[in-house]
Amino acid sequence: MLNNITSSEESKLIIEAKPENYDQIASFLNENNQIHRHLDWFGTLDWLGYQPYLLLMDKKKINAVLCATAENEESAWIRTFVAKKKLPLDETWRRLLSKAIINLKEKKINQLAALALHNWFEGLLSISGFKHRQNIVVLEWGGKLPPKEIKNPDIEIRPMNLADLPEVHDLDKLAFRQLWQNSLAGLTKAYEQPGISTVAVCQGKIVGYQISTSMTIYGHLARLAVHPEYQHKGIASNLVYDLLRQFDQQGFWRVTVNTQSDNSPSLKLYDHFGFEPTGEEIPVYKLNL
Repeated sequence: MLNNITSSEESKLIIEAKPENYDQIASFLNENNQIHRHLDWFGTLDWLGYQPYLLLMDKKKINAVLCATAENEESAWIRTFVAKKKLPLDETWRRLLSKAIINLKEKKINQLAALALHNWFEGLLSISGFKHRQNIVVLEWGGKLPPKEIKNPDIEIRPMNLADLPEVHDLDKLAFRQLWQNSLAGLTKAYEQPGISTVAVCQGKIVGYQISTSMTIYGHLARLAVHPEYQHKGIASNLVYDLLRQFDQQGFWRVTVNTQSDNSPSLKLYDHFGFEPTGEEIPVYKLNL
């Protein structure tokens, strides 16, 4: 299926993007193209220097871009796919994807995932063997805190600092399945955004954390995790209550969170705090390599 390429597409050259292609890629991204961008903390240009990051060239001009760099030792995401609207989209996608998969397999990556943010992109995923695994649902806080906070007396909630991030990263790897684990670079990038980040500490050990972002009077709970050995002790509730209390004190009128549609404990937690579905859902597709 991935090798059904026309002669016109074969005439185009695929090269690996390099830092010296920065200006050319930046210009291409600003053109009126078909574009998919992954929802994370990095822009398309931030991935220069990592592979697979492929450019489809025609007469030294970029016709399409595919970036599918790894998040960890086993998993990668489609970070960006951009193509000129005049191109045969299916063939362009198949050719770049085939090359990217070869690169990922050489790196021992065994799964490639993507968020289907557009109908046209979801169609490309479907024709190339990706399977729909779950949805990401968006929830919004109703603005009211529970009448009483039940604190775990063994847990201290304090602001996260830069030196905490390696320990936070270790916890993240334990708390999430491989596909959903964040790299240290990704967590650092999230921490550096404007917002509120806190850790839950027990006897000097970080056992939970949350990273949230903010913009004017809008907040978003971007990441929440508790060490597996400390779950069911109210730590996640303490972290969320403390966060919402801070947002409330700052006058935030809208707070959102994303979670997987099949993550029952997470959905139950957010329901307890009055988060309600907005109706927005993002399909998650995965390809086993």
